[in-house]
Amino acid sequence: MSTRSDQTLDAINRFMDSYIGFGTDFAPIFEAADNDPECILAGGYASLLGLMLETPDRLEIAGKYYGQAKAALDKGTERERLFVASVGDLLNNRIGDQLVKLRQLVIDFPGDLFAAKLAQNSYFNIGDDQTMLWIADQVIGRHRDCAYAYGMRAFGREQTSQLNLAEEDGRRATEMQRKEPWAHHAVAHVMLTQGRHEEGIKWMQNLSDEWEDRNSFMFTHNWWHQSLFFLEQEDFATPLEIYDERVWGVDKTYSLDQVNAVSLLWRLEQLGVDVGDRWADVSEYVSDRYLINDQPFFDMHYGYALARGQHQGALEKLMSGMEKMATDAPDVTRKAWAEVALPATRGFIAIADENHKEAVKWLSAARPRFQEIGGSHAQRDLFELAWLTSLLNAGDYGTALPLLEARVAFRDNVAMDARLLARARERN
Repeated sequence: MSTRSDQTLDAINRFMDSYIGFGTDFAPIFEAADNDPECILAGGYASLLGLMLETPDRLEIAGKYYGQAKAALDKGTERERLFVASVGDLLNNRIGDQLVKLRQLVIDFPGDLFAAKLAQNSYFNIGDDQTMLWIADQVIGRHRDCAYAYGMRAFGREQTSQLNLAEEDGRRATEMQRKEPWAHHAVAHVMLTQGRHEEGIKWMQNLSDEWEDRNSFMFTHNWWHQSLFFLEQEDFATPLEIYDERVWGVDKTYSLDQVNAVSLLWRLEQLGVDVGDRWADVSEYVSDRYLINDQPFFDMHYGYALARGQHQGALEKLMSGMEKMATDAPDVTRKAWAEVALPATRGFIAIADENHKEAVKWLSAARPRFQEIGGSHAQRDLFELAWLTSLLNAGDYGTALPLLEARVAFRDNVAMDARLLARARERN
């Protein structure tokens, strides 16, 4: 890379390690870019970090460092130029162009695990599981001694239903490097999908000490996963305790922490659990958000939280923005906004208003295409449960019954699913 500064190299390594390993040591990249303006990657990473911020000055910060990196491009390597160009696409909302460049980085420079991780995350956000796995497969040969690479492949394999291979990779990554929370998370996905609840609880509990110094998303998300094992067994007290102590309160302003909290509270409510006044706090923080309409998956959570917390003004702003995205979003995501996220969120608002027939009307169109809004299978199951419980609450037992029978046939030892099926059979 285009630098001779040990300080810059150190900051870049810390930035990359924090991104791939879900750490917290990001900020030094700004100082490195300021002190070494001719280092193209420092400027590119600083620009990307600016875009990751959820503050009003995020675009200004990102633009400043992108301009700095771009000005030095004539001295850079091919890899640096391609990466900075991908950041420029993201900055200018050219998502399709950015994805093309990220794929090219993976093909041409498989040694760049940071670019591969960024590419995986980008394809995750549009629900393209096959490309997520392809990315991991492209780089694994160059990273046979790196736990993070196996954690990345484990998640790609799990999302493409290669469950045994995913668990093998996740366990291998954890044996190579115990502090690999993404690998822990991938194995938890496998165990949840297979209904191995007790085994999953032990797996996550035994590794939970490795999450303490990770960023708030990884910490809260792995505890969210732990909560699902209890919840699906119909132990509702433990998830509420985990919510209060591990899921909500680490960084209440951060989008992904809010999504974890909304998801867990809403699941509990769909199963008839009284969550007390917890919606008041989380919906207040969601209503104060500066950054909305960034990803359809996020907005779908925000919409329910705002409706549940009766923040009408913030909800109207959110929905107005979603309607704009339905016409103005980049081609890659426009249909996901218009044909999935927007109608689904209208259905979720109807659920909050206890208008279940209205919810069924909106969710009927969106539900078959939830994959397109990104997120994992486990995360999107929140929306599937919203659909199923709306059918039951609307009295449409005939539609709900075969769907619930299929769930139980797929995982026949899940108390949550069995109870929902019994409810449909009793009324049908």
